[in-house]
Amino acid sequence: MTDQEQNRFEAELREIKAARLPEDFRSRLLAAAPPTKACPVRRPWPAPVALGWQRVRRFFIPAAVAAALTVVVWRHGSQMNKAARKVQNVSPAVATVPRADDVQIAQDLVSSFDTVATLPTGEPVRFQCQRWVDKVTFTDKSRGLVLEERRPRVEIVPVRFEIY
Repeated sequence: MTDQEQNRFEAELREIKAARLPEDFRSRLLAAAPPTKACPVRRPWPAPVALGWQRVRRFFIPAAVAAALTVVVWRHGSQMNKAARKVQNVSPAVATVPRADDVQIAQDLVSSFDTVATLPTGEPVRFQCQRWVDKVTFTDKSRGLVLEERRPRVEIVPVRFEIY
């Protein structure tokens, strides 16, 4: 379709008058109530015995997580101390820091797709999903050292549908 044809077509469309709604359809539209949102399903109350265990779990789980994190941090700290002691024993020639002659950062799009999901309220939502690979290359030409790190990454962006 050429620009001239398209302009002529748009001019014809502007001149057309909209048809009137049939009266019975118009009255049904005016009488209809707005749609209601779906109510979430409520679970029945648990038995009193289960409530006691829920209270215990409510405090036990965070305490267990805190204890596990404390152990991990403590072990990591002791390993860092051991590594620091080893570095102190290494001669200065070996412990020199590499110099970056060239650093390259790249982001490669691996795949991209859209999908539709329904929220618990019944409202549809479109998601744009993209898979990326981030790549960092570090080069030290004086030593002939090339370090390359690649990490996959997924981005999911919700896009709302307009409901009329």
